[in-house]
Amino acid sequence: MTTSKNRLEAFSDGMFSIILTILVLELHAPEIHGHDWGSFARGVAPMVPKFLAFVFSFFLLATFWVNHHHIVHAIQRVDAKLLWLNVAFLFFACLFPFLTAFIGDNPTNPWVVALFPLNMACDALVLGALWKYAFVDTDLAPNTLTPAQKKRRMRTDNAAALINLVNAGLAFVWVPITLAVLVIMPLFFVVPQMVSRAGQLEE
Repeated sequence: MTTSKNRLEAFSDGMFSIILTILVLELHAPEIHGHDWGSFARGVAPMVPKFLAFVFSFFLLATFWVNHHHIVHAIQRVDAKLLWLNVAFLFFACLFPFLTAFIGDNPTNPWVVALFPLNMACDALVLGALWKYAFVDTDLAPNTLTPAQKKRRMRTDNAAALINLVNAGLAFVWVPITLAVLVIMPLFFVVPQMVSRAGQLEE
């Protein structure tokens, strides 16, 4: 049985609002003793890893939300399986505030750092499965893509997940490698998608 997508959209947007709110609540104002620059610097310095983790996680979650928005916008109706795929996607998204705080407190611990790309891989795989179910396996969304476009999208999703899984393993080799790959990945996956969509809007 299929139903309208309105409740799925409202629920998902509400969940993302809560997740982003929890994310920023993990930032706590530091205690500063004194009014000179040294006191300010000593008070703020311990917050730098947490703030950087917050900035990255905020834009990562924004990217997930934008991709989810584009998918759901094209979907015409939903069924039970799609709803559960969406719930699974939101489950992994909900873990990012916790992981952000965890990695902010332990930025050099490979076990902690590895959890972040691992969760990214899980969330990306579920979102990819949601897209495939709606656009390839069923008629829940208009089937206007060519076979080549579908294959290209699935290859991109699988490549992103594989890179994240490998990146999680690299944390046990050298943590800075994992952190660098986390920062660089959007340049190869997010930016090209933005350029492509901008070109489609101009046409």
